[in-house]
Amino acid sequence: MTGTGESGMSETTITTRKETVHVVRGQLHKFMLIPILEDEIEWFPAGPVTFGVEARALADGTGKVGERGASIHVFDNDRKTERLRFDCFENTPHYHYIIQRDQHNIVWGYDPAVNGPMSTWALGAIRVRLPALLRAAQAHELAERVEREGFDVKVLERIAEAVVAAHDKTVPGTELALKGRDWMNRWKEIHPQFNTV
Repeated sequence: MTGTGESGMSETTITTRKETVHVVRGQLHKFMLIPILEDEIEWFPAGPVTFGVEARALADGTGKVGERGASIHVFDNDRKTERLRFDCFENTPHYHYIIQRDQHNIVWGYDPAVNGPMSTWALGAIRVRLPALLRAAQAHELAERVEREGFDVKVLERIAEAVVAAHDKTVPGTELALKGRDWMNRWKEIHPQFNTV
């Protein structure tokens, strides 16, 4: 069954005997994402863009690790403006187009059963489709610059290694999860309009 939510984006509901699963298809969130933890990210300059790989662990309601993995970030080359985020998480992998002009983001769920490990898929998409991804995030000028100048694809191998290392940092991840929770709470206090995880 397919319908259209408040955002105008589509959602598909899959019903089985035991459960109902909502598959996110381009869900618009009218808020910005929690910023990176600067001391948990490794940077990879690549010409007109800079990539970042961040170790992330998210605490559940009890303070235990509810989600973990590496996030791949795509920034302008000055590292000030984030355009794309690929959350290569164990349980709910997904990715975001970050619409800076409107201070919104669009999130898409990822299906590893069909596409394999998310980090492999994400780096492949970045390698061959980065301008298209940037246009989906409404970063048109940056997309045109990448098309004109290209970007340093050699960093993608190093990013793949950094993703593995970042994930390893999240095991067991309890301290990192609590650190991330504290950062999220501080961010929400400063920006209550961005009510997001």
